Amino acid sequence: MKAQELRQLSEEELLKELASLREARFRLRIRRATGEAAIASEFTRLRREVARILTLLAEREQAQARNQASQPSEQGASDNG
Repeated sequence: MKAQELRQLSEEELLKELASLREARFRLRIRRATGEAAIASEFTRLRREVARILTLLAEREQAQARNQASQPSEQGASDNG
């Protein structure tokens, strides 16, 4: 999935996709360990997709933290009165 497509997904959908990719990566490792043919490029693809999703989740978390920090605290305004 491309980064542009991933950006359109909700956080919940991203987490589901992340879990699915991690499971696929695990199954691929098991296939390699048991001697079945495993495509090396598939490891790379899965690793990069996991990294894309983690990057998007981190960006969203940082943006949310910035938005909360830039908004004045409502408690602080009521304490001054």
